[in-house]
Amino acid sequence: MSPDPDVEPLLAGLNARLRELAGELRALVSARWQLARLEAAEAWKQFRRLAIALAASFCVVLIALGVLLVAAGDALGGTWGWPRWAWLLGGGVLLLLLAAGAAGLAWQRFRRGFVGLTESLEEVHEDLVWLREHWPGR
Repeated sequence: MSPDPDVEPLLAGLNARLRELAGELRALVSARWQLARLEAAEAWKQFRRLAIALAASFCVVLIALGVLLVAAGDALGGTWGWPRWAWLLGGGVLLLLLAAGAAGLAWQRFRRGFVGLTESLEEVHEDLVWLREHWPGR
C-alpha cells in the first residue's frame, strides 16, 4: 500500500497553516502583554498621583481641625473677643474647604483619566473572537 500523493500536499499545507497560526498567536500574545504592562504602569502612575493629592488634603484637614479646635477653645474659654476666634474659625473653615476642593478635583481627574486595563481586556476579547473564527477544525 503506497502513500496517496494527494494527501501529502494537504498535510503539508495544513502544517504550514498551523505554523503560521502559531507564529501569529505568539506575536499577538506578545503585543497584548506589552499593552497590558503599559496600561498597568499608567494606572499605577494615576493611583500614585491620587494618593499624593489625598495625603496632602488629609494633612490640610488635620491642620484645619487643629485650628478649629483652638478657635473653639478660645470661644468657649470665656474669651469672646471677635477678632481672634473669628479669624481662627474663618481660617480653619477656609482650610477645610480648600482641602475638600483639592480632594474632589483629584478624584475627578482620577476618574476622568483612569482606564485601567480596559483596552487590554477589549483586545483580548477581540482576539478570542478572531481565534474562534479562524481556529482549524471549527
